[in-house]
Amino acid sequence: MLVLVLLYLRGSFREEVEYKIINVPSVEDPRFPLLLVGLTNAVTTNGQLTGFWVGPDDIYAARLEAIRNAKRTIRFETYYMTPGRRADDFATALIERAQAGVKVQILVDDYGTKAIKDKYWQRLRKAGVQVQFFRKFNWRSPLEYNSRTHRKLLLLDSQQAMLGGAGVSDQWDGDPDIGDGLRLSAAHEAPWLDMEISYSGEIASILEGQFMQNWAYVGGTVDLGQDLIQSQPESETTLYIKDSTSQLNESTMKMLFQVSLLAARERIWISSPYFLPDVNTRNILMKARKKGVDVRILTMGRKNDKPLTYFASRELYDKLLQVGVQICEYQPSMNHAKVILIDHHWVSAGSANVDPRSYIHNDELNVSTNIPELINKVDSFFENALMNSRYITHLHWKKRSVTERIRGRLGLLFKPLL
Repeated sequence: MLVLVLLYLRGSFREEVEYKIINVPSVEDPRFPLLLVGLTNAVTTNGQLTGFWVGPDDIYAARLEAIRNAKRTIRFETYYMTPGRRADDFATALIERAQAGVKVQILVDDYGTKAIKDKYWQRLRKAGVQVQFFRKFNWRSPLEYNSRTHRKLLLLDSQQAMLGGAGVSDQWDGDPDIGDGLRLSAAHEAPWLDMEISYSGEIASILEGQFMQNWAYVGGTVDLGQDLIQSQPESETTLYIKDSTSQLNESTMKMLFQVSLLAARERIWISSPYFLPDVNTRNILMKARKKGVDVRILTMGRKNDKPLTYFASRELYDKLLQVGVQICEYQPSMNHAKVILIDHHWVSAGSANVDPRSYIHNDELNVSTNIPELINKVDSFFENALMNSRYITHLHWKKRSVTERIRGRLGLLFKPLL
């Protein structure tokens, strides 16, 4: 009963506002990015694509190499960390750089890193690493604890920015507790599906400023000396940063997704492990499919870390499947990648899911662009993932068990918290 009261006070049972956005230009139209900036408060910047990695081995190797090569500053913001090999390797690399005189600042979510013992942070601090926790529980404003930083952002020397969906945890190597399939032997589970993207140039300085904003809000010292923001030469590649902070009003991250979907003429391919679209997003997807757009949703299957979210998501499949939206549940392990590919000309990737938490409750970070090289890489990512996914038919969906239906409908009651 108390939980329901708290949800009511927070406005979680407000009716979803249904609205229409019409005559959206295609992603190739020069007006599209201008409309995107105006509607979503996105930041326009410049930069170059410098890296793209899929899978935990390549992602963590790239992060560690970037950290070891840092000369002046390392700044990292993340939601999720657990004890294990990945966290230990991360700490070792940070400590070595801190002891070499590099300024290292780590901003971690208080809830998402609760499994890490105090001695881990003490070890980092003893070596000179600055550590801050995002939104510790405060009895004076307990409802704020529901709003977390969900970003995964690594900044190096004000020159390079790496972002994606992966936390710092051995779970990404395969989690036997959720039934991840075998990769090589009984000792090697199938790795989670995730991606990381690296940019250099002006975008790194802009993202550094956004990191420092959260650093300030948790009580950290913001030093605006020469080591913080580096002037960058202009480049020809335009990037659009969409950050979102937790709030109760309508979501600009949701608007980013919806405007992008409405701009599609050929295809909408979405990867979102936690797929709980609001009514407006569902309507957009269905209308797009009726117009002949290839609409595919790559999401998590039964091997997942949030069963209640999985069953709640499946309760929303009905009308989508009826009109021909292809819903693809990744089979080898957990799909954790968050990316949207529109036609052959637009991609948006980062930390945001198509769900209420990303829309309303969490601090998120996505970068959108029309860089052909990145679009090609994301296209290959989808092709490989879809080959390892189960396409759900409407007949199969209708045959789900009574238990699954009950769990799904219960999950939808708590949809704003999932």
